[in-house]
Amino acid sequence: MKKPGRRSAADLETIGLKPVAIAARLEAPYDISDEAADVWRQVVESLPADWFTPASAPVLAQYCRTVIAARRVAQLVHQAERGEGEYDVDYHLKLLQAQDRISSTIKALAASLRLTPQSRYTPQRAATQAAAHKAGPMPWEF
Repeated sequence: MKKPGRRSAADLETIGLKPVAIAARLEAPYDISDEAADVWRQVVESLPADWFTPASAPVLAQYCRTVIAARRVAQLVHQAERGEGEYDVDYHLKLLQAQDRISSTIKALAASLRLTPQSRYTPQRAATQAAAHKAGPMPWEF
């Protein structure tokens, strides 16, 4: 029950502090490579601590693996385009197709983890953003 009047100095010194729960960041699993673990840490540290739950860990792990695979394929495409060795059109096209499939996979995984800006918009926020960017009436609205 609250006492009437001003608080005493003793009361002010003993303000009850509530414990604050600090969300622990997910650690990279042991079944991914060191490179993928680096991607994991970059992603996890770029978002609030409670963004990822243990249930999203397998999807995030696959996202990290896929990012590393994309880097590998990009290196192979770069080598093929630089002309190292004999140029093989079929090989180059297969690499480009693989790059396209990997990019689609990264996009799908990123969207399911809500890493892309558009996946974080709610309808209310989108309406707010649209209203903020509207400079004035359109020419046909005069």
